[in-house]
Amino acid sequence: MFSLLCLACLVGITVGDKAPNVVFIIADDLGWNDVSYHGSDLKSPVLDKLASEGLRLERHYTQPECSTTRASLLTSRYIVRTGLQADVILNGGGMALPLNETLMSDYLKQLGYSNYLIGKWHQGGNSWKETPLFRGFDYFYGYLGGQIHYFGHYHTKFGGHDFRRNYRDENGDFKEEILKKESGQYLTKLLTDEAIRVVEEHDQSKPMFLYFSVPNVHSPNQSPKGQVDKYLEGLGITEYDRRQLAGNLGGLEESVHNLTKALKKSAMWENTMVVFISDNGGCPEGLMSYGGHSNYPLRSGKTTLFEGALRTPAFVYGPLVDHLKGQESDGTFHVSDWFPTLRSIIQAKTNKTVQIVNEIDGVDQSDMILNNGASVRKEILHQLHLGDQAYRMGDYKIIVGNPGKYDGYREHKDKPEIKIKFDEPEDLFGRIKCILGLCGTLADYIIDPTDGAKVRLYNVITDPSETYNLAAKKPELVREMRAKLAKFQEIVMPAQFNGKISAAHHKHSGGIWMPWKDDMEGVEITQKIITKTEL
Repeated sequence: MFSLLCLACLVGITVGDKAPNVVFIIADDLGWNDVSYHGSDLKSPVLDKLASEGLRLERHYTQPECSTTRASLLTSRYIVRTGLQADVILNGGGMALPLNETLMSDYLKQLGYSNYLIGKWHQGGNSWKETPLFRGFDYFYGYLGGQIHYFGHYHTKFGGHDFRRNYRDENGDFKEEILKKESGQYLTKLLTDEAIRVVEEHDQSKPMFLYFSVPNVHSPNQSPKGQVDKYLEGLGITEYDRRQLAGNLGGLEESVHNLTKALKKSAMWENTMVVFISDNGGCPEGLMSYGGHSNYPLRSGKTTLFEGALRTPAFVYGPLVDHLKGQESDGTFHVSDWFPTLRSIIQAKTNKTVQIVNEIDGVDQSDMILNNGASVRKEILHQLHLGDQAYRMGDYKIIVGNPGKYDGYREHKDKPEIKIKFDEPEDLFGRIKCILGLCGTLADYIIDPTDGAKVRLYNVITDPSETYNLAAKKPELVREMRAKLAKFQEIVMPAQFNGKISAAHHKHSGGIWMPWKDDMEGVEITQKIITKTEL
């Protein structure tokens, strides 16, 4: 699926230049309507400014959840190829990104990059080989799991400390520091300060890949004292979860501001590209038990197959895209496209490339990123797990089976209410039911007579809120798209599932989440627990 673009067409690129520094910022659970440049009731002046000075990607698609998006980003492959399509990776559950996958970090390392991961990994930690330094990164400062207490630095659902530093010493030996002395300090500031230190101390003879995966704005909505009030000033928001989210968003704002400020002071800045995305949509009130996020006017949110889960805020910023200042792209871009796109840009600047090992699904979108050109992506396989499937082809998206446990739209007092549109029943009894408000979701899907599957079909260009199911009106298109889904079964790997693995529990390692599989024969692992008593 990778096609090399005419290198001369890339604006501002000169063959023989140094490879660009890439700073990839991933926000966690940031909803479509949680940024003010999308009309939010929250304030995000930093993100607004950066987005307005770069290229906004208004049809950027991810996976429905955090670990699946990161897997697709790092492998440039649809998630069904990795076996991660059935569930999110949980601490101690046994799931992980397969070790036979070659990652973006591996390829960039071949191209001479120094790779730093600051923040959330969430790709497995059952064995050391699943952790960042054995997957192409040179340095890791952050947490292995999917969620973390912003001040206690333990997993908020399962307990267990999960904050560490991994590096190799001058002899190439692996070292791990368990960071306990920072307990009580705001995690986002710690991560940001470390990212700034990396920028300031990076050896500029080599290009830098900084993968900055912050916890904000994932639950729990925690922030330093006074930050909620600071970011609520003048907004008039009364709902508790939304108020707390304002403070959490403020932490993201300050983090991005301080990191980009440090980048601009660096001699690297003129050859740096900053990519900002959210890993999936937010968790709206009433759809999940936490969050306070808004994806308005997109339907539903995180974990589902609706647009509210899949379409996220995203933009590219920096000197390499200065000529696109204030522009928006409405071309479809999938998270798997990032490495093929970066690979093309790197080749255009350096005339160096790497050979792709595994078949990838990402496509080269460098013309979009550097010229605001048209998207070359024609389709997206969102999900294909048993009877639950979602596939995008052109302007249309089909959902087969269960789209997710949560549904609906977050209501805003200053925005029009969104309602699902139903075809008026032809029979009198059906009309009476609808008049009485009893249509419910009965008409929100149709039953495919060939196999009894529930089918929804939306034109997500003209109907981004997915209010009107077109499946009954376009049976030929439904058949064509379902045939495409059936063809994709050829690439589906057996699904991984989380289990309850006693040996994996942090209680066996002093209350610290640790790799529990013994797969490092001949490799010395040196670990040090740094506590307050050592200060």
